[in-house]
Amino acid sequence: MGMNPKERVVRAIERTKPDRAPLEGVSWGEWSYPFLQKLLNYLGIRDVDTLANKLGIDFRGVKMEPPTEFRNRATNNPLFHYPWGIVIGPDILEDEWGVKRTLNATKLQSRIMHHPLQRAESLEGYHFPDPEAPGRFDTVEKLLKGWRDRYSISASLGGDNLFCQAWYIRGFTDFIRDLYANPRFAEGLLDGLLKVFLGAAKRFAEMEVDILCIADDVAMQTGMIISPHLWRKYMKPRLKKLIDSVKGKGRYVLFHTDGNCEAIIEDLIDVGVDILNPVQPECMDPARIKRLYGDRLTLSGTISIQKTLPYGTLQDVEREVMTRIRTCGYDGGLIIAPSNQVLLDTKMENFLAVYETTKKYGQYPLK
Repeated sequence: MGMNPKERVVRAIERTKPDRAPLEGVSWGEWSYPFLQKLLNYLGIRDVDTLANKLGIDFRGVKMEPPTEFRNRATNNPLFHYPWGIVIGPDILEDEWGVKRTLNATKLQSRIMHHPLQRAESLEGYHFPDPEAPGRFDTVEKLLKGWRDRYSISASLGGDNLFCQAWYIRGFTDFIRDLYANPRFAEGLLDGLLKVFLGAAKRFAEMEVDILCIADDVAMQTGMIISPHLWRKYMKPRLKKLIDSVKGKGRYVLFHTDGNCEAIIEDLIDVGVDILNPVQPECMDPARIKRLYGDRLTLSGTISIQKTLPYGTLQDVEREVMTRIRTCGYDGGLIIAPSNQVLLDTKMENFLAVYETTKKYGQYPLK
């Protein structure tokens, strides 16, 4: 008899060889809603949980939501980066951080049009969300009742983390300038964010989720967005505090960043990250990352969404998945998934082949 999904994931993270490589499903997050709808229609399935079961996904995800008071005034539009927001104009939502977004020209995703602290002289008057506000975890509690004993539960802090959320609020140029010339403002903003995230992480640890997911895009395909020196000065010590708050209670930590983040992988391991996602193969060789760090880090993702899934043949997808299993799956430590959101140009048969190939060839002991 095989392992259940929770057991399978723990074995992979601990690098003690599960019965097969676990499967994760970043492609059906709320931020890839158009593809999700297309996939559900293609398969004739109505809900995401049924889809996850069909694909063999071993994870289920929960997240901190805005409080009840905010949701009562807001709308939920999954085409937006943060789906909950107050409608302030046609195709414009303001989230609980005060960030305003509008749908882009395709009406399929959103972009920021207003940063609440742009050009502000101080943090005075800005109110950070209260992580203990009533209603934030009501949905989480309901979902956990049906999922906790079987699936590996990953928990999101309700959005992006320190670097990204800081520039969403401040504006990218202003925040980068702060890191160099206005450190007092930068430190205050980051400390305010950390307080929110620590409160959420504490609740998730108490609710016995398995994995805390920290998403913070600090890299691009050519390297880090900010220098490793600045990341270590501002982000690393705060990230360590956040991770320490859950690792002491037996939780695992996944860190997500797009792009080539190899410059800080040792730092991520140092502060307690267990899983790195998505290990984007266009700019990082997954086999090399496995060889250098795989004894201390589990890789998640690794399947190309820029080349193989949209433009490859079915055989190309099968070949890439089998290559990842062979070069990154030995001794466990591999969770297979598309390396970020799957877009509408992806062929349905290619997407499904990721999961079917893994179930067929990802059995341990690996052949």
